[in-house]
Amino acid sequence: MKKAVLWIFGLLLFTCGSFAAGRYVHQHRQSRVVQNSPNIDNRFSPADFPTQKRSFVLLICAFNNGAFLEKTLRSVSGQSYENYRLIYIDDASTDGSAALAADCINACGLSHRTTLVRNEQRLGTLANLMRAAQVCEDQEIIVMLGGNDWLAHEWVLSRLNQYYANPDLWLTYSQYCDFPSYRPGISRDIQQIEWSHLRSSPFVATHLPTFYAALFRRISEADLLFQGAFWPQAAVMAIMLPMLEMARDHFQFVPDIQTIANRRAETLEDREHQIRCERSIRAKTPYSPVTALQREADQEQDLEDGS
Repeated sequence: MKKAVLWIFGLLLFTCGSFAAGRYVHQHRQSRVVQNSPNIDNRFSPADFPTQKRSFVLLICAFNNGAFLEKTLRSVSGQSYENYRLIYIDDASTDGSAALAADCINACGLSHRTTLVRNEQRLGTLANLMRAAQVCEDQEIIVMLGGNDWLAHEWVLSRLNQYYANPDLWLTYSQYCDFPSYRPGISRDIQQIEWSHLRSSPFVATHLPTFYAALFRRISEADLLFQGAFWPQAAVMAIMLPMLEMARDHFQFVPDIQTIANRRAETLEDREHQIRCERSIRAKTPYSPVTALQREADQEQDLEDGS
């Protein structure tokens, strides 16, 4: 009996000691992360009770995605958030998905909030994004969703609205998981990357880019062109690198899984050509940080500079 009591007492001491040691190590690591993370005080946290419902524009550029079209659209119509509209662009599909998209938009109850565009010739993601941005207001937040991907749950837009409750936030990107493996993606925070090394570092801002239309319009169109045409590949990298540089203290990585990346529907691409595109995009001149997005403020500053 005495031995049993001593054994139990020793086990309790061991458990308490292990817990204390683990807690110390965790706190020590956390303190090191805080000390070594630049701009840690500038990170944005989601508001519990946002007082304003921001206006979102979901942009879907689709090509031959008939097999997953309904799943994509139902992930949009199922959002618990109401203040959004949808721009759906069929980029000259050849599988009949353009007609199917119109039927699904009606069936999902999205007709009243959708602009459906059917291209006669394939233009590519960047060209379509440039066109779509022209019909967006500066203070609308563009949400880029892949044509074969879908939103992970019904609270995606609500969650984004919690982040954008802070008016100093201009851009986000999020974590995702792959389909059909459902393994977590490679997105991660880039706060610890030195800005001078951003264009040479691994690109991790890949999924569900969201940004104010006013920020996107600050990208020079020349930086989106290659030999007179928009980049045919690496479109997300082409827009996110300059916008991250401009929104240096105004962006946030959202660690929640917000999208499902459909690897089963990926199209075969010229990998060597994609690598050349990425290298050329990385070689562009980095952008300077922006202090304000309002066009009125910029016009006033231009007048002052000219006087």
